[in-house]
Amino acid sequence: MRGLFLDTATQIARHWHCEREQKEISSQLDGHSLYCSWYVKCQYRATLLNSIIYLYALLLHHKDLNKALRAANFFKNIDITGGKLTQAVQKRIIEVGLWLLEYREYDEQKLRLEDLIEDGWETFFHAGIRNPLIDETSCLYASGVPEMGDSGAYKPIEVSCRKDNPPECGIKDFWSNHRIHLEVLSNMKIGSIEVETKDKEELARIKDHAKQIAMGKPPYGQQRCQVHLSDAIICIESTHCPEECAVHSTNKKHFAPLGEVLGVETEPK
Repeated sequence: MRGLFLDTATQIARHWHCEREQKEISSQLDGHSLYCSWYVKCQYRATLLNSIIYLYALLLHHKDLNKALRAANFFKNIDITGGKLTQAVQKRIIEVGLWLLEYREYDEQKLRLEDLIEDGWETFFHAGIRNPLIDETSCLYASGVPEMGDSGAYKPIEVSCRKDNPPECGIKDFWSNHRIHLEVLSNMKIGSIEVETKDKEELARIKDHAKQIAMGKPPYGQQRCQVHLSDAIICIESTHCPEECAVHSTNKKHFAPLGEVLGVETEPK
């Protein structure tokens, strides 16, 4: 049985989505060797950690978890949380909040969130994952350490690489080492790929960014590294595992066509 390389969506869903989804994903992963990468860990951190920090700020403010979760439904919580609560962030706050309902006392809820913010999120990320993590990018995304502010709440971490050309980042070497994959992405025949129109538009953006890098444009930057080419990076990273692996993602509409283009198997089918 081949291994599975878990993308960011699966890493979050297997612990934080509803119980039915968790059980479904668990059954799909059962019996496989599980792998992941430092790059995915950076994305996971950026996606999940600030949501936990926002919930912590709301809990401190309202002193009641149910009130905090109701408040999470409002976008304008910048004064309380330090950040605007988008729909995606609101969903993750609710998911973590539902997990927190297991603890009934305010002090225990507060302590559990503190544990998650400090290092508990890593425990969830690494659960069942083979070590060491694949590291082909030396990614610096969301590398800030959570700090507590004067109010007693944590400050949101900075979700960026912080520099246009971070010296420790390995993404330039990554694309140099994977020039063949870059050329494949640059020359995609999008019209022949069976996806919906809106997904073809995203594939066109992937093709455009890959072509620009192939022409010598910088591969750095949040949009290029962390948005449009992120799924392609994860597909390529999966080929560096010590055994043959398929990429497992709950985001099938993105990974299935990219896997087809790059010659990488994806799960679930």
